Amino acid sequence: MIVIGITGGIGTGKTTASDYLEEKGFAVIDADQIGRELTADGQPILIEIRDRFGCVTDGGAEGNGLVLDRKAMADLVFNNKEIKEEYDQLIHAEIIEEIDREIEELDKTDAKGILLDAPLLFEANINDRCDVVILITADMDERIGRVSLRDDADEEDIQDRINSQFSDDEKARSSDFIVDNSGEPEDMFRQLDDIVDYLGIETD
Repeated sequence: MIVIGITGGIGTGKTTASDYLEEKGFAVIDADQIGRELTADGQPILIEIRDRFGCVTDGGAEGNGLVLDRKAMADLVFNNKEIKEEYDQLIHAEIIEEIDREIEELDKTDAKGILLDAPLLFEANINDRCDVVILITADMDERIGRVSLRDDADEEDIQDRINSQFSDDEKARSSDFIVDNSGEPEDMFRQLDDIVDYLGIETD
């Protein structure tokens, strides 16, 4: 079964694209969701995160009682490149293991294909699991506006988050298709339909 990587920086509309293709019959593996579940309250990896980085409190109601302080962890990694690399290495290894398991399971289903939804597809070297990669892009002002509205975040914080990821130019060099989502969602949907047709996949 074909595995399509779908990626894009914050505010590009990657999740909207993924949701649209899911409605067309594709199975979705959400790398961000895997990461959130991996670091949920009481998960074993929190012990290692606490010992190596801090940013973990004791007081959760489940498992070992540990809770990740996500804001503190984000502030730490966004402001220290070495810590970010160390944290990413730890988390990405666990995420990739779960992605491989899910691909194996979904390959047995009648889905139209498997969508690997991962904003850090290239940063985490997960793109080698994909047959093709779709990059979702958008104008920078549009991206900042979307994230500001969605997360109630200020422009400086949003820009820091954008700068912590590979640039669109870097991602584009390793992508098979580029979809511009600077306009209305319907414009993006038409581009995605064209890609699916090009790949010869019949959708619902």
